[in-house]
This record gives sequence, C-alpha cells and structure tokens, in this order.
Amino acid sequence: MKFRLNIEHKIMIPFLTIGILTILCFGTIMTWNGYVQKMERERAAAASSLRALELDAGLSGSGTLLLQKYRLIQNDSLYLFDADGVLLLGTQPPDPDDILLETGLPAFGWRACYALDRTAFWNSLIEEQKYMILATIALLIVIVQVSLFVSYNISEPLRQLSEACRVVAVGEQPVRRSPQVDEYAERSDEIGQLANAFQRMLADIASHTDEILRMKLLNETIVESLPLGIVACSPEKEIICINSKAVEMLDQTGYLCGGQTLRQIVDGIIVSPKVLHDPIRLQNADGRAVDYEIGVWRLRTADEGEGGTLCTLDEITYKKRMEEKLTEGEKLAYTGQLAAMLAHEIRNPLAGIRAGIQVISRRLESGRDRMLSTSILGEVDRVNRLIEDLLHLSRKRESQKVLINLPALFDELLLLYAKIAQNNRIRITAGVQGDPPLYADESEIRQVLVNLINNSIKSLHSGGEIALEARREGDSTVLTVSDTGDGMDEATLRGVHASLEEGRTGGGLGLSIVSRLLAQNNGSFSIDTAAGQGTRITIIFHTGGTS
Repeated sequence: MKFRLNIEHKIMIPFLTIGILTILCFGTIMTWNGYVQKMERERAAAASSLRALELDAGLSGSGTLLLQKYRLIQNDSLYLFDADGVLLLGTQPPDPDDILLETGLPAFGWRACYALDRTAFWNSLIEEQKYMILATIALLIVIVQVSLFVSYNISEPLRQLSEACRVVAVGEQPVRRSPQVDEYAERSDEIGQLANAFQRMLADIASHTDEILRMKLLNETIVESLPLGIVACSPEKEIICINSKAVEMLDQTGYLCGGQTLRQIVDGIIVSPKVLHDPIRLQNADGRAVDYEIGVWRLRTADEGEGGTLCTLDEITYKKRMEEKLTEGEKLAYTGQLAAMLAHEIRNPLAGIRAGIQVISRRLESGRDRMLSTSILGEVDRVNRLIEDLLHLSRKRESQKVLINLPALFDELLLLYAKIAQNNRIRITAGVQGDPPLYADESEIRQVLVNLINNSIKSLHSGGEIALEARREGDSTVLTVSDTGDGMDEATLRGVHASLEEGRTGGGLGLSIVSRLLAQNNGSFSIDTAAGQGTRITIIFHTGGTS
C-alpha cells in the first residue's frame, strides 16, 4: 500500500528535520571546537613535558637519577627508550598513532616521547562538554515540541477548512456560512483572513446559486409556457432540452408525411445543414390533416463555436386553413376579373343579337316564328342575367393605404430575419436616404419585401449579403432589394418574365404575387441579374407612391 502522510506530518517532518539538523550541526561544531582546543592543550603539555625532560637530562649527570625522578612524578603520558629501544619509563610501549611528540636525549643516547591516553582524553572531553550535550538534547526536545505545536496550529485550521469544503461540495443546498471556520474568523493573522475570505466566498456562491436557480426556473417556466414545441440538441445531436408541448407533438404516431412521423422528420431536420424549411402537412388514416411550421436555429457559443441546434414546432393548421381560404378568395377575385372582361366582351354582341331578333320578329307573320323569336329573346336575357351574376366576382378587397414609416418597417424586417441570417452566415443591411414618402398598404408592402428577402436567402447557399435601400428619385420612391447570391441566367429570367406576363405563379419565386401587390399600390418592379453575380430588384412607386 502506498504510504501517505497527513497534513500534520507534512508540516512537522520538514520543520523537525531542519531543527534537528541545525541543533546537530551546532552541537557537532561545538564538540569539534572542544576537541581541537583540548588537543592543542595536550600538545602544549607534551611540548612542556619534553622540554622539562631535556632540561633535567642536561643538568643531571646520571641516567639512573633521571629515571628515578620521573618514576616518582608518575606521568603516564611520558615514555623513555634506551639506545636499543628498550622501554625504560612506562608500563608498555605506546601505540605509534597515540604519540604526540618525541625528542632525543643525546647525553644518555635515549629517546623520549609523549603519548596520548585516548580513554582518559575522551572521558575528559565528555566531562568538559557534558553541559553542552545536555543543552543540545534540551534544544532537540524543544524543537520537537515546537514542531508539534506549529504543525497543529497550521494544520488544524486547514483541516477544518477542508472539511468545510467537503460539506459544501457534497451538499445539495448552498451553504451560506460554515460553523467549522467561524472560530478562526476572529483571528488577525493570515488564518483569520483566510477564514473571512472563505465565509465571504460561501455567501457569494450561495447568492449566485440562488440567482442561477431563479433564472433556471424562470427559463424552464418560459419554455414550458410557450405555445411552440421546443427541442434543443447538443452539437452531437443529442436532445438536451424539450418542453411538454414538443413531447405532445412528437408522440403523435398516427399522422404521417411521406411515410414518416413528425419525430422522424424532426430527427432528419436536426442533422441537416438546411435552416429554412417549408411547412409540412401530416395526415392520419381518417384523412384528417395537421400542418406544422418548423424553425431551425443554429446555436453559437461565446467564442463563435458550434453550440448545438434549436428546433421550434408550431402547429399552424388553423392558420393554414385561413390562408387557403384567403387564396380561394384571391382566386375568386381573379375569376371575377376574368368574368368582368368576358362580360364586357359578351354583352355587346348579345345586345346586338337581341336588337336584331326584335327587328326580325316584327317582320315575321307566322305565329310559330314569332314564338320562336320570343323564346330566343328570353334565352338572350337569361344569358345576360348570368353575365350580371359573374360581374359580382370582380369585387375585391380594397387596399388600406397609409403613409408608411420605412425606417421602422426595415427595422422590423431586420429583427425578423436576424437569427435566420446569423445561422446562414448572411449579413442583412438596410438604409433609408432622406425621408422618402410611401403611401401604400403597409401589410402588402411588407409581404412584397418578405417574398423578395426569402428568394434572396434561398439563393445564398454559403453566406453572403442582402441589402435593403430606400430613396427618393424625383416624384417617385424607389426601394431596392439586392443580394450576392447565384443570380439567374438569361433563360431563367425569360421564364420569369413570361410567367409574369401570363399571370402564372410558376418558377417558385412568388414574383407574380409581388407584381399583383405592387400593382394594387401603384408600383412596378424590374429585375437586374446575371448568373453568379447576384440579383437586384428595383421597385418604383410612381408619383411618390400616392394614389
């Protein structure tokens, strides 16, 4: 098992090691100094003893008297040898390593040496250094006690702080103040500062946590309260948020579109890079239809990285039915216009036919011929009444014209397309030069611009720019919608013009609707485009856009 030290040991061991090493070094130095000094004293004593011996040998004429004198002195460190190396003074020859000094006595041919008694030397040294040794031991004990005290006073607050952090980490509710740290908050040292900072941090964390929880609850409430279905996915296409409205929509398995359920369609849309999607209609086995409008928003992180996908589901069955009814009304209006033209062309020949039959009937003598003429006149009158009925189909809704605030209208469109433009890397700009007046039906002009912007977005596959501009030219107000998209070649452009002239809505551009709405507001438009060079549509409202 791996040996692990607790915090007391991690603090105490280095501190204690440094203290012990310091005391040992100090004691060693003091002992060494005592040893050196004592050794110097021994050497001085050896030199003094040998000088005295040499002096006595010079004064004494007899070696026997000299030996007797020094045997009486009993200096155990002094040794005498004769010329043959025989020990004259001392119990036994000394160890050569213990000899400090030696000299010769020429008068007798002897050799004298002074040897150190190691046992006596060390006993004497220890006796001299005993107080220093006791002081060293005492200092070691003090160091150990101080190390324990310091390690406890440092580690105990840290242990309490660690326990407080553990409680905060595993707690489900935010901790506003820790009782373990309270007892250290009154201290004026760094521990007290740390304790106060920790308590303030806990209070700030609790406050921020409360705010986050409040915002989280508010966001969840908003998402759940929306009438739309919301599905948010991570960059890995995993669902991370879905509200109950979306769950209700996606759980409907009886409605299919192209053999797919709504959930399968949404799964395909989420992984698709396409952003703009047409409304879809799902039907069940009984033929009942449900319409949905699906919006896709690419989420971005703070560093403009991929943040996932947000998908919105809106049931537009009622709206779709109303649009279909409106479309039927528009068809009736066109039918009425056609009927009016036909009535105008047919009534004149009918009037001539009726007048001719009346003239001819006066000249007829046969009753049967007269009856036939009367019958023909009745049929002509019946056809005339049918034509009168068709004239009612030509009646249509009158445009509600007002003075339009173009800057406000442009701002509304920029806001409407902001997210779509961001997701498709499209830059939409709008500018109004001066204060051009425009007197028209605002909802119809908005529809015109929406149709044109949608066409521009579909032509920008890999990003680009769309520009809205308004200006005044003479007595006219000019609006332009330009983009840097694919543009149209000459054949496509001729097809568009042919569709507009024939009143058809082919081509998927919706320009026939634009043309009709502009005509109702005294306006016209032209297209300037080329393949790969973008498209510029210029709308001119004649005589200042007034009617």
